[in-house]
Amino acid sequence: MLQIGLTGLMAARYRLDTASHNIANAHTDGYSRQRVTQSTQFPEYAGFGYIGRGTLLVGVERLYDQFLQGNLLSATTRQAQGEQLKELVAPLNNLVADPDAGLSPALQQFFTAVQEVADNPENVAARQSLLAQGQVLTARFRLFDNRMDEIRQDVEQRLDHVAKQVNVLAKGIAELNQQILRASTRSDEAPPNDLLDQRDQKASELAKLIGIKTVIDDKGMMSVFIGSGQTLVQGVASATLAAASDPADGNHRQITYQFGSGTAQVLPEKLLSGGELGALLAFRREGLDRIQDQLGFLATTFALAFNNQHRQGYGLDGSTNLDLFSGIPATQNFTGSAGSTITVGWAVPLNVAAMQPESYEVRFDGANYTIARTRDGQTLYSGAALPATFQGLTLAGTLAANERVILRPFQAQGGVVGVNLTDPRQVAAAAQDPTTLTGSGPADNVNMLALAALQTNKTLLANASGATATFQTAWSSAVAELGSLARSWQTEASASKALLDQIKAMRDGYAGVNLDEEAANLIEFQQSYQAASKTMQIAQKLFDEVLAIAR
Repeated sequence: MLQIGLTGLMAARYRLDTASHNIANAHTDGYSRQRVTQSTQFPEYAGFGYIGRGTLLVGVERLYDQFLQGNLLSATTRQAQGEQLKELVAPLNNLVADPDAGLSPALQQFFTAVQEVADNPENVAARQSLLAQGQVLTARFRLFDNRMDEIRQDVEQRLDHVAKQVNVLAKGIAELNQQILRASTRSDEAPPNDLLDQRDQKASELAKLIGIKTVIDDKGMMSVFIGSGQTLVQGVASATLAAASDPADGNHRQITYQFGSGTAQVLPEKLLSGGELGALLAFRREGLDRIQDQLGFLATTFALAFNNQHRQGYGLDGSTNLDLFSGIPATQNFTGSAGSTITVGWAVPLNVAAMQPESYEVRFDGANYTIARTRDGQTLYSGAALPATFQGLTLAGTLAANERVILRPFQAQGGVVGVNLTDPRQVAAAAQDPTTLTGSGPADNVNMLALAALQTNKTLLANASGATATFQTAWSSAVAELGSLARSWQTEASASKALLDQIKAMRDGYAGVNLDEEAANLIEFQQSYQAASKTMQIAQKLFDEVLAIAR
């Protein structure tokens, strides 16, 4: 009887300890509720039947559901990416969509000034106003481009920071794997529940940074996989991620992967979805690169088309063949991954309608060149040599076998465009030299009318039927495209948060600590402790009475 009471006393004590542990960790992130499991001791045969010998403590069970944990990791990754995308795109969308400080008002004001010169070609003040509006417009281009560059620098820095955070957490999971293995060995394979919770919590923190899959082996070790199955953690070892400069693209960092002493490999960014890292890569690819290409495309095509027409006219002083805008380079050199150079220029004769607001990846496999859009990977050209002209561009140069290069002909142009003319008399409004007898004099506005027509003429984005967009409609479409992307990411952020909250509620309902329930358990286990103590007291009294009889 004394032994039976002792087993009950110990069971009640450990239940009290466990309930107290639950209460103490009610607000610990990732903590799973624990409970003592017990069974009956093997009974003793007393001739007429089996008499119970008390209770047996089996272990401390951790309330854990692997299916719920997997869903929680997936939902965490999705929510983290959605929230990051929403936050990343908001300042960019606000920048380009501003109805007062946007590009559309500046374009409209510039063409209004062009029309004023067309109406009064001999008026020097109107010409000066045109140059001033040109300065305003090009300053707006540069302002937008500078702000986008600042956002880009922040994205690149954050890629490096996130990669380092991933490494820290991966190493932490590997170290916990080792601790769990040692603890399980020491305790005859009883699970070290608190260490398991800590490891799951690190996995949840990791899921906020990058999409992961986890697998628990028969030894209790957690393996973590990323991308298309690359091992981030295996047993007590972890891989290293880094944000390294892309030798084929000076504007971008790429994510490299190295496990142990192996060679560092580049991970294709489209495989790295989920979490903050996936959000940064998706925002850079689908949002930032796209809108900066479109901004530079507008600056380039507008300046080239306006200059092309302006060179055909004459200023009040008889000057001709002058560009109104400056800064757009005639050619650009792009360096490939093996050091080769591809030179990109503008087709002659100028064909802005054929140009597209894109960046391109050129690859050479030793036999054929391929040109693909960077934003979606669609192949646009394949052949044994680079085409001399491609979408309004000229291409020159060669690549080594298995070399690649990223061509961004438009992305930087918004930051370099400016106004070339300083003398308002050099604004080429006339079709003939107004200083000669054969000319129409200062009132000649034929060339300025042709320049004014650029506002309404469809000049850009040609298809099989011809050009489809004006400068303003092309930019409006770009702004609308970014706005649609921003709205879709906002919707995804809300939906993913709702899903995560739902799964968290399910997990907390199963494995979370309910303080009311634990308080009730404390009272119950206290009463069990007291009852077991009473059993032992009675057993002691009975024993004392037996001793008294013997005396």
